[in-house]
Amino acid sequence: MNLQAVLAMALISGLGPWSVPNIKQPRKTKYVKMIVEYADQHNQDPYELVAIALTESSLNPKAVSWAGAIGLFQVMCKYWTKPLGYKTIKQCEKALFDPRANIKAGVHVLKVYRKNYKQCQGDQVYRCYYAGHGWIYRTGKLKQKIERYEKKVVKKRELLHRYYSDLIESFRSRS
Repeated sequence: MNLQAVLAMALISGLGPWSVPNIKQPRKTKYVKMIVEYADQHNQDPYELVAIALTESSLNPKAVSWAGAIGLFQVMCKYWTKPLGYKTIKQCEKALFDPRANIKAGVHVLKVYRKNYKQCQGDQVYRCYYAGHGWIYRTGKLKQKIERYEKKVVKKRELLHRYYSDLIESFRSRS
């Protein structure tokens, strides 16, 4: 399905054209392929991982947030240097500009939250990914922002299933 058809279907279904991510651009497709291959090799949901990377960085491996989060999955080295096996924050930051290392780091973060915290189960893991396992203590606008993040990831995951399963499954069959 071409992009115009995807956008037309999105409009018919009540979504704005901005809602459907365009992952068929060659610069984005190569990162989708990397993520899907990693997901299959490590028994992860490729739709979930691509949705997180889209939400975090729009599939930009060079993205750096105002808070210092790095790469496709916007991993924060100030929190994850030691758990990821790096000796220094600088070493972590340099390494995580490599898309493959960043994918591995993002999956590690998800696994740690899912394994260790009851408030990080199911789709609530996205709240933990965004704000840490202490998200449950947040209130007001910050809590609303955390909840919106979860909804964004879930929506993108659904859109990937609806509009890009052909592309994602083609990468899966090659790995």
